[in-house]
Amino acid sequence: MFKVVDAVGGYGKTVIIRGVNLDVRAGEIVALLGRNGVGKSTLMKFVTGLVPATSGHVEFDGSVLPEKPAKRARLGIGYVPQGRYVFERMTVSENIAVAAASNGYDGKEAVAAALQDFPLLEPKIDDLAGGLSGGQQQILALARALAIQPRLLLLDEPTEGVQPSIIDDMAGVLKRINQERGISILVAEQDLEFCLSIAERAYVMEKGTIRLETDRETLLADKTLQQELLGV
Repeated sequence: MFKVVDAVGGYGKTVIIRGVNLDVRAGEIVALLGRNGVGKSTLMKFVTGLVPATSGHVEFDGSVLPEKPAKRARLGIGYVPQGRYVFERMTVSENIAVAAASNGYDGKEAVAAALQDFPLLEPKIDDLAGGLSGGQQQILALARALAIQPRLLLLDEPTEGVQPSIIDDMAGVLKRINQERGISILVAEQDLEFCLSIAERAYVMEKGTIRLETDRETLLADKTLQQELLGV
């Protein structure tokens, strides 16, 4: 369904990712693991088109994706960036509705669906997004990404700065939308416990490359590998 092929890219003349190859199959949740600074966020931006390709490309349903991020989103790629980046001066409902409308979907229907997925947003629905807590903003960012009805969801450090109870809720929602809607998910994280609570398979990045592809059981059982590659 989705492939990154020989990805090389970075910022200006600085190359961050080098020769990265990975894939996510239809209906699969895959973890992208690694310490800070190994290139996970850059790879996510490469996939969305926010970091231009020095070489390599991204395939979706067997076709190479267009360069512009907006066109990639319209093809069904949702993205929750590290740091959330909600529209702080818009209300919660406006954040969700605008995202839906940008992809040709009904804003009111998207807001209603978001409240079903994330009931904790309901008392905040008319509040400005900038006044939400960090965890609430993260949930809003996820709801906004789902409003475009993606077939592939990219999550970059979704647990960063989020309290454990919300992390548990998030994991439950991600597993449910994966099972019920068939949305494929690629989640970049340092939180091994969170990732392996939802993912069956993982890639581990080191120094801008994929060091290892493994399954959940193998990674959970190998404490030495966890310490070496992830520092856990």
